[in-house]
Amino acid sequence: MADRERPAPLVGVVDLAGRESTFGSYAAVALGGQSLLSAELSQRLGAQGAAVARLLPRADPDEDAFHWGRWYAAAMREALGAAGGARVDAIGYAGASSLALAEDALLDDLLSPIPGEVVANNRFSADAFVVAGDLDAALGALEGADSDNAAVRRLEDAGFASRDLRAAAWSRFDVDTPLDLALLRLATRLPGTRPLAAAVAGFLEMATLPGGGRLEVPHLEALGEVIRDRAGELVVAGRVPAATLAYLETETACRIRAIVEERGMRSARDARPRSLLADWAQRLGPADLVGELASLGGGVILDTRVVMAALAGSSDAAAWPPEEERFASDFGDHARVATPWLLELTEAAAEASVPVLLGGHALVSDGLQLLVGAAWLGR
Repeated sequence: MADRERPAPLVGVVDLAGRESTFGSYAAVALGGQSLLSAELSQRLGAQGAAVARLLPRADPDEDAFHWGRWYAAAMREALGAAGGARVDAIGYAGASSLALAEDALLDDLLSPIPGEVVANNRFSADAFVVAGDLDAALGALEGADSDNAAVRRLEDAGFASRDLRAAAWSRFDVDTPLDLALLRLATRLPGTRPLAAAVAGFLEMATLPGGGRLEVPHLEALGEVIRDRAGELVVAGRVPAATLAYLETETACRIRAIVEERGMRSARDARPRSLLADWAQRLGPADLVGELASLGGGVILDTRVVMAALAGSSDAAAWPPEEERFASDFGDHARVATPWLLELTEAAAEASVPVLLGGHALVSDGLQLLVGAAWLGR
């Protein structure tokens, strides 16, 4: 347990309650789930002894582009000022829907840095962290971070030691999309995952996607058959963590063919995303890429955000196809995709000879463990 004689860490949690999205859209579903997860995480951190400050997303008033570090540093300086004379020696950050499946023990570890140390859910791509010691130096370092993913690396450059919790169960599961919510709903049906707050669990059961569908993971049964088949082969491509690959090698009956690209691309400095898969799609067409991947195994799980980043030349999602199109593509809803290359890829995935599941980082990290767990339970 954290040292209760130390002052409570002050953790800023992104609060999306005031943000709006188009009714009946994929984005509205994502926002509804993220808002409830943010409230749940704030309550859980408070129960662990942290003081929680609401972080309201807003664009940098001095620039057109949002800069995470300047926004976070300004918000936390304001929160520290509002604390008055209260002694604070540690500050932190948590994305609105980060740590959605994390157990209390992981939260306790997160809230327990020693002075001069930062503890994060993932050193290379942080969604949540707490840093203790010289807070002025910490905020000065964090001001230079373009995104939360790069926060730990900035703090290391400023002399802080880091403790990485990415080996802990579900430390990397962060909800960014409706497909991530479908994976979270799947988790509620598996043994060993923590019970969600009633409001979150109820939302997952009641949420309706455009067109009337529920939060169901596409091709779940077909992919489960591949995972259980000793003669089968599953193709996974994208930002697949080493720990997830090790899990797949031991917990699936099938063979695993992995194509790993651009892990940590959101925290890389001055690095243009590069992807062999994107090169293939650009030279021979997205449909040809899907066909080639499908020829390699009985099922394919593809992190399309790596392809998006490489084709856009940027890891900033603002440069990718619009979020509504990204979210629709994950569910094979090609009628809502207008970007030509993504439309071609989505249609090809829907028509492929084997099940092809598209998604983002949560899918190819902790999401793969959920798919394997569901496969063995026949879920």
